[in-house]
Amino acid sequence: MGIIDKDIVEAIDYVWNNNFDKADLILSSKAAYIPRYSLHYAETAFLKSFITANESDTEIALKRLKDTRELSENCIKLLESHKIPTNYPSSITTKQDFKNYLLDSKIVLGDSLYMLAVLQVVRDQKFKGIFNLRKSWKIFEDCLKQVKHDESNQIQYSPDLLECLHFGAGFFFFAISIIPQKFLKFVELVGFKADRDQGLAYIRDISNKNGIRAPFGTMVILFNNLLLPRGLYNPASQLKEAELIIEKNLERYPQGSLFQVMASHCYRKQCRIDLGVECMERAIANCSNLAKAPLIYKYELAACYCVKTEWNKAIPIFETLIQEENFQIRALCALQLAAAYIINNDKKKGLDLLGKMKLYAKKSSTVDTVIVRQAQRYLASGGRFAAFEIMYIRRDMAKMEKNMAKIVLDMLNEIAKSVGVYEKLPANAVASNAANQASAFFAKTFSFGKKKEETNAPAQVIVSESLINDRAAYLILKGAILKGIEKFDESMECFQEIIAMQSQITEKFYIPYTYYEMSESYYNKKETSKAMDLIIKCNSISNYDWEDPLKVRLRVTLDQLKRDGNAKGLIEMMEEEEDSHVDMDPSLSDDSLPSSQPTNRSSSPVFEKHNIAKQPNADGATSSDDQEFTEYITKHLSKKSSISSPSIIDDQESKNNNTKPRPFEKSVL
Repeated sequence: MGIIDKDIVEAIDYVWNNNFDKADLILSSKAAYIPRYSLHYAETAFLKSFITANESDTEIALKRLKDTRELSENCIKLLESHKIPTNYPSSITTKQDFKNYLLDSKIVLGDSLYMLAVLQVVRDQKFKGIFNLRKSWKIFEDCLKQVKHDESNQIQYSPDLLECLHFGAGFFFFAISIIPQKFLKFVELVGFKADRDQGLAYIRDISNKNGIRAPFGTMVILFNNLLLPRGLYNPASQLKEAELIIEKNLERYPQGSLFQVMASHCYRKQCRIDLGVECMERAIANCSNLAKAPLIYKYELAACYCVKTEWNKAIPIFETLIQEENFQIRALCALQLAAAYIINNDKKKGLDLLGKMKLYAKKSSTVDTVIVRQAQRYLASGGRFAAFEIMYIRRDMAKMEKNMAKIVLDMLNEIAKSVGVYEKLPANAVASNAANQASAFFAKTFSFGKKKEETNAPAQVIVSESLINDRAAYLILKGAILKGIEKFDESMECFQEIIAMQSQITEKFYIPYTYYEMSESYYNKKETSKAMDLIIKCNSISNYDWEDPLKVRLRVTLDQLKRDGNAKGLIEMMEEEEDSHVDMDPSLSDDSLPSSQPTNRSSSPVFEKHNIAKQPNADGATSSDDQEFTEYITKHLSKKSSISSPSIIDDQESKNNNTKPRPFEKSVL
């Protein structure tokens, strides 16, 4: 039986071809009483919110999704009581009809919950997001069990519904595989294990069937291939797959700006930046009918110009974006604008903007906390490396053509000479902060009783903290470029110097990033054991600025090692390290975790490889696992924690950068 109206199919085609108004007109007619219409009506706002990155659009999407959740829950109750909801087709008469419409309402509920979760994570409401992800999975698991049971009893389900169900389950597997490890623990309290490959297998199958979930499934595949880090693998095959998928979908949706943006990312990953710019310009032009400007597209266009070092083209775009008070990454734009001013020889403008960074930051955003702190650092140091440093964090340095990379290398050398960090600093140099000065005073005052050779050791050379950090910035940027143009030995010299001076560096994110750069180099040279050692060291560091982009790369690397079936000991060590990092705020320690005693679990008959927790009892009571999870998550949601230090990708929590080494959009990386 068919249960998806042709009107819904038509509306979905409008959405992916960038005609959101026509889609809304169709879907809004029945969104108040039919869950399937309500879901896709909410989905148009959900997708639009990622184009505009406007807070008001996100609020609209959240409201529609919550309305969908409430409507689907009410319809589920009625259908389970063998009652037909208001305005449903009168043709619902048989048990099979009821089963199909009940399944549809449950799938809609599961879909609305994971979309809510995505928006909540984007808005730094990570605990709420993880909680809704888990609730979403419990819906999908229940549906999968029910379908398997009913089909064995001759109940037939609509193929369209089964595609939607498999997409929802696949999306969940995929989403869980990319969230930060510390949050994953909350989901794994119920025994669920992330499986990106399983999720992508479901999503690829849906993408190839051309049903109503095919475009969304395609977008997830492109997100995986183009926006997630590739870890230690060569991305060539993923880029080729992405290119073919994009060409096919642009034939079907020629005005589809989301596919044009993905094409831009694909070209940039291939170091074909001019084509990337063309795609972004087309995507922006195709959004002329939107009520609000495609701010995130404009931001990406400015990022393209930064890769080309065309600061005069990037600056006007950034200047426009920071005037948008509801733009979700306004503070990041302000930071990049200030950096662009400085490198474009307008230092006064740049420093003035750095000093006003708090005006552009949202207090509720953990990303903005890091941005304000980095702005203060650049203000103190002059920010000469800031433009390239932000590009490095965004992985834009890796998208430069070889000739452009060489030009940027020359620029870095000139900057290093101008700020006095072109030459290696003395081995006995220390930062000129109060702690080091006090240490030197006491060492000198209480030197009696020491051996002569100890007291005759070379005196410490006090240099500015900014000078040491600028030397580290120069080395990591230079090393990354040299590695990109395959001058591996020269790049390794840069990285090794950073490690040698790590006790002097106060900006701690340079250290883990350097370890990861070195691990990639050793892996490419087939020196696997050295690469593994460095991955362990990298993963053992936490609580630094820009941590999330690197942690996502580490997560991907860990998945690859698991897939390859080697380095089992490494995997266990890394997972133990991640366990020890669950303390996002001082009150959240291992002692506060629920008991690790074995609990009563049951395996899903559909996904036997995943040890899934039991479902709610027939009378509606939740299992002990569910109660344990709810109590635990509620406890930490109620804390007024200062989770304060994320990064640009799927933002995480942050802590003060001066205490202990610490971290999408919305992924803008």
